[in-house]
Amino acid sequence: MQNAIVSEVWKGIKRKKGIAQHGKKPFLTPDLRRMIAELPDDLRGLRDRALLLAGFAGGFRRSELAALRVEDLEITPDGLIVRLRKSKTDQEGQGRPVALPYGSDPQTCPVRGLREWLEQARITIGPVFRAIDRHGLVSDKGLHPDSVAYLVKRAAARAGLETVEYAGHSLRAGLATQAAMNGASELAIMKQTGHRSLATVRKYIREGSLFRDNAATKLGL
Repeated sequence: MQNAIVSEVWKGIKRKKGIAQHGKKPFLTPDLRRMIAELPDDLRGLRDRALLLAGFAGGFRRSELAALRVEDLEITPDGLIVRLRKSKTDQEGQGRPVALPYGSDPQTCPVRGLREWLEQARITIGPVFRAIDRHGLVSDKGLHPDSVAYLVKRAAARAGLETVEYAGHSLRAGLATQAAMNGASELAIMKQTGHRSLATVRKYIREGSLFRDNAATKLGL
């Protein structure tokens, strides 16, 4: 009897409040520009800039950013090829290449950002993204995925964004959403992010096209 009562109460709550799931907000290009502009002018700032831009342009998971190694990077005339060795949807470990093109603005170019970080930190082999101690010394070990998430939220806070609304996943979600807003195809987005679920990608596309493909814009208001 008690379970039946609880069940009816829960049904009433769902009818009144709804059951929509609210994930973390995606970063869009203007957000990234704000975050980059507020980074400190030091080695940590260079690292965080490279991490934010690579994560956004590549649509990478935080675990993929943490696992990235210098040996996985290949400079080409058109940009940078990042070869992911293994990811959440690649349990066989076959890996996949992700292309990061040069950006039109040097301050928000993921290729220039990565190259400047590696040069200034004197990293030539091993993990790309590493901890930096209070003396400015760069660790030999790569960042933990949780540290990646922390750095992302810290950069958002510096830019005046509500940190509770964002997470490490906001970079990956941001690539899909912003690309959809700018007219990228489903296939192009999935190729960049490595998504295998069309339904997941279409969620970002729907969000990104709410205003771009909106009937109310034809009302002449």
